Amino acid sequence: MKKTFLTGLALGTMMLGMAGMAQALPLSYYGGNIDTLLDQTYLENAGDATEMAWVDSVLGGTNVLTYKYDVVGGDWSAVDGLAGVFATPLNYQPDYFLIKTGANSGNANTHFLFDNLASLDWGVISLVQMGFSEDNIKNISKISHIDEINGGNNDVPEPASMLLFGTGLVGLAGLRFRNKKS
Repeated sequence: MKKTFLTGLALGTMMLGMAGMAQALPLSYYGGNIDTLLDQTYLENAGDATEMAWVDSVLGGTNVLTYKYDVVGGDWSAVDGLAGVFATPLNYQPDYFLIKTGANSGNANTHFLFDNLASLDWGVISLVQMGFSEDNIKNISKISHIDEINGGNNDVPEPASMLLFGTGLVGLAGLRFRNKKS
């Protein structure tokens, strides 16, 4: 009983450790590729409808706002060796994403539309390409929110899958122990 419990505990811990590694792998996967900046504009006090009308005018047709969320500086990771380049995980693997910035970034525009090319799981942007001033290319906290546009469905993230798999293995080990004991 004790040996089976310890084996299950060790296996579960290993699965959780693998889930943490899976979360970190995509950051190196994109290989430093920066998503393409398609267009930028200034929209005063824009709401969802105004932002999507602008996106539709740039992309043509009707596009779907899949997910919108506020971001803070801590949500972004600086890309090693590339000044002013930052990456953040995206939730629904969107075809496009829109970034809204705050004032005083060095660029008069507030809304930036990107084609999500490098890795659908990550948004990778260059503050230099966005026209941020030299003083602000290290200040990722100027970004207010992200709109994910035309995204797919990503209901079960990788860490949760690993946790479910590990739990299933522990359950199977428990059943085997119970059958062996009988």
